[in-house]
Amino acid sequence: MIKYLIMDVDGTLTDGKIYMGPNGETMKSFSVKDGMVINCILKPMNIVPVIITARNSSIVQNRCDELGIKEVYQGKLNKLITLKEIVGEDGLGVCAYFGDDILDLKCMHPIKEAGGIVACPADAVKEVKAVADYVCINKAGEGALREFAEWLVSDRSNDNEIKDRIESAVKYLKKLKVSEADVGKRVDVNDNFYYSVQSYDTRPTEECKLESHRKYIDIQVMISGEESMDIADISRLTLKEEYNEEKDVMFWNIPTRMSKTTLLSGDCIVLYPETAHRGAQNIEETKHVLKIVGKVNID
Repeated sequence: MIKYLIMDVDGTLTDGKIYMGPNGETMKSFSVKDGMVINCILKPMNIVPVIITARNSSIVQNRCDELGIKEVYQGKLNKLITLKEIVGEDGLGVCAYFGDDILDLKCMHPIKEAGGIVACPADAVKEVKAVADYVCINKAGEGALREFAEWLVSDRSNDNEIKDRIESAVKYLKKLKVSEADVGKRVDVNDNFYYSVQSYDTRPTEECKLESHRKYIDIQVMISGEESMDIADISRLTLKEEYNEEKDVMFWNIPTRMSKTTLLSGDCIVLYPETAHRGAQNIEETKHVLKIVGKVNID
């Protein structure tokens, strides 16, 4: 059971911008939605909100006073020492931590190892995202804390159920024997999972679209051939084509930076709704691909 929610401020509760005037810091931007978390979500669940930040700001203190946050610790570069003074050496396992940058990792790693929960906004640095149990769809200062808090106190049994669905689907798909004769067929395995077999030639990158889905998780298994695939978090993208509910697809404008992976025969990749992907790209030359695409319902 989580008893404390530890929060950073700049880049977590705010958009990370520091507004400076002739006399120093003049303004910070907070989300009203995030403010509702303290009294409407945390306190009813007996979760103590705690602010630990490396900077000193009267603006932060004023905001905390307004929200009724009593545990406020500013100017703390070593946040772990402060945290242990609050919860005790053996109390990390009952903590949730919400941070965005590398200074937060000093707390996030020990909390996670102790069995606690760590999370971050959509625009956190990649090192923080890599360890987070929950990465928000919303950016810092735009309702990210509200999103995480709602998830934190929710019944997450559905998450475990979806995880089980994915694991079962991957095992099922890897055992299938398919050929070109199966292309185009849709096979409904159960109420939450179906698959189809696709066959195509890879294309130049500029001819491929960046897409994502809402209702289903994609599981792609390469039977033969090879292709390159770009991957991007949709929180950093701008929409190119509106969501088509019937086809469960939306298309995004191409950003300047994306992660890239290569799919070879026998490879399997799981693509969640928050992950946009641009596959079917040539690696060096056009190759013919035979692929199974599984669809796992997230409802």
